[in-house]
Amino acid sequence: MKYDFIIVGGGSAGCVLANRLSADPNRKVLLLEAGGRDQHPFIKIPAAFYKLYKTTYDYGFYTAPQKDAANRTLFVPRGRTLGGSGSINAMIYIRGHRSDFDGWANAGNTGWAYDKVLPYFLKAEHNARYGAPYHSQNGPWHIADLREPHPLTNMYLEAGQECGLSLLHDMNGAEDEGVGIHQVNQSNGQRHSPAHAYLHPVKDRLNLTIRTGVRVEKILFSNTTAIGVEISSKGRRESIYCSGEIVLSAGSIHSPLILQRSGVGAAEHLKSLGVGVVHELRGVGENLHDHPVVPLIYRTNKGASLDTDETAWNLLRWFVKREGPFTSNLAEGGGFLRTQHDLVAPNIQLHFAPAFFVDHGFNRPKGNGMSLAPILLRPKSRGSVKANVRDPHLPMIDPQVFADADDLVQLREGFKRASAIMNANALGPWRVAPFQPKTPLGSNEAIEQYIRENVELLYHPVGTCKMGNDELAVVDEKLRVHGIANLRVVDASIMPQIVGGNTQAATIMIAEKAADELISSWSA
Repeated sequence: MKYDFIIVGGGSAGCVLANRLSADPNRKVLLLEAGGRDQHPFIKIPAAFYKLYKTTYDYGFYTAPQKDAANRTLFVPRGRTLGGSGSINAMIYIRGHRSDFDGWANAGNTGWAYDKVLPYFLKAEHNARYGAPYHSQNGPWHIADLREPHPLTNMYLEAGQECGLSLLHDMNGAEDEGVGIHQVNQSNGQRHSPAHAYLHPVKDRLNLTIRTGVRVEKILFSNTTAIGVEISSKGRRESIYCSGEIVLSAGSIHSPLILQRSGVGAAEHLKSLGVGVVHELRGVGENLHDHPVVPLIYRTNKGASLDTDETAWNLLRWFVKREGPFTSNLAEGGGFLRTQHDLVAPNIQLHFAPAFFVDHGFNRPKGNGMSLAPILLRPKSRGSVKANVRDPHLPMIDPQVFADADDLVQLREGFKRASAIMNANALGPWRVAPFQPKTPLGSNEAIEQYIRENVELLYHPVGTCKMGNDELAVVDEKLRVHGIANLRVVDASIMPQIVGGNTQAATIMIAEKAADELISSWSA
């Protein structure tokens, strides 16, 4: 069978595309996902998301040693199931700042200014609280307030205000600086993943084929026209052909790897893989960046956080009524701030958890704690993702954290602001003792050393199939791969510059916009 569209990757973007492209019953659409079905209960239980790390639902990658981060390797979880990373993330609904998208447009990407992309955020969104002009209640993806924010999270809001930040009621509205409680992609107290929003309601369409457990080996070409894909499944190889377009939605790690295995990338690297050059694009896998984040953790009073709420009774409450601590996304509190008053947009984001969050949740300290993490929103450092010569299905991930020294300086100043919030009077009755760092850091040098030794990435890799027209661009403003016909990339890898916030909402927006473009292109 020939398909009109083949979508590679069943993550956030792939789910959107499968829904929108198959809406016309005359189009045959194939969705290929390397992972399995999204059936694990921890996908639905909000507070259990981190328990899926390093399981069959997560690729569980690590970076190369980062020389400017104490030579450590950093954890890079990536979803391996329908819904992709949108099935294992913390469900935070943040879009990014107006200036992020205006910046994309000003760099020559016509149609990507904030006023042009806002309609696609709205098209996706079904907000339980907010309406026009910044929100919609008509889309498929459910966005809601947390059902039962922890009392410590409310104390965090008071602490932020005590330190001069305003209270943000809507973290995606007109105001861009302050503290607030995150809205989340949940419905009735459980995760509303991209798969639940977009894929499950249409999975029985006769013109939509969903295949899981399928690895895409490479794209098939006739000269420089994409005509199909070669896949492997259950030990067998198979070629599948396409009469329309192939859309790579495998994410910022796998989309460049698939291009490289297919002969699209930097010629020297392709030759090292033993792959013939179909078309040279030096930017494939370059421009990798992510949000650096550093923890600030205190012990709290006994029983005063979520740490001791993981009980059989509370789990029963979730299963019966979808209420209680298991409805928490853990990173309940948020915020944005500027470390310099003249900045166009906030450069630091805050995530507050009324719990210990140590070593990605793998380390569970005894007792109770609270965590606040300053996050650098627009790092200047750039790295790469390359297929490994020994096994081209394995990525070599090197984000080059702090290669640009200004990133460390900005995060250091964000750490100071976060420290002031955690030491504010509002949190005094709950603050027992410092946990990480264990002692006060009295100088810029001490703070920077602490950051180097403790920095992590926020699981937001972007940029490896950059949109644009410069020498490292991989796709144009319509997300078509430069120099290749009938092939697009639609996922977070096309972001030329990371957005100032969590990346899931922007990825959904990108897919909604791309779906309209694809439908328009093939309806003419």
